[in-house]
Amino acid sequence: MAKLLALAVFVAAFLAQVLAEEAVSVSKTRKDGGLSRYMLLINKEEQLATEHVWAGRDSATVLFDYKNGIIAYRVFDGRACYAAKMNRNTFPALDKLRETLDNEKNHKQSPPPPGKKYNVNPVPMKDQGKLGAPVQALCQGLPAYWAQEQIGEMFFIDAGACLRVDLLILDVSLCGHVGLW
Repeated sequence: MAKLLALAVFVAAFLAQVLAEEAVSVSKTRKDGGLSRYMLLINKEEQLATEHVWAGRDSATVLFDYKNGIIAYRVFDGRACYAAKMNRNTFPALDKLRETLDNEKNHKQSPPPPGKKYNVNPVPMKDQGKLGAPVQALCQGLPAYWAQEQIGEMFFIDAGACLRVDLLILDVSLCGHVGLW
């Protein structure tokens, strides 16, 4: 089963790269010293960006659905999906992702990605359909949890551990009901 899942992820990543308008693949050293491989795909026509992170136990696929204003995080070892509303005032615009692609392609030094922290609702969503077809496809077969962006430290509810997802464009912490291994 694990081999089948790995093959499906590989095929999906390959097809996504073929269908994307722009793509970049890079390897970087993480903050903990480990090596991660990143693939960022942008489809301007569909207003979608997808980032695949291969980092051992910290591997994830993140979908940025600009059309529906939803971000979805599929964390592989956690066997769960997390969705959040995209705060367009603080979230990098699709053009900023293009700039990140250019910087990575040209090996230009860029500032560290901004951080976002989310509080995860412990109750799984009953209907993933309202999140849109791309997110529904990403989260298919997994429990999905709604996450609320934390604005400022005083609003954080300490409801458990945090799961970190380090991306090319964003450092994310999903806190509360998260599937930690």
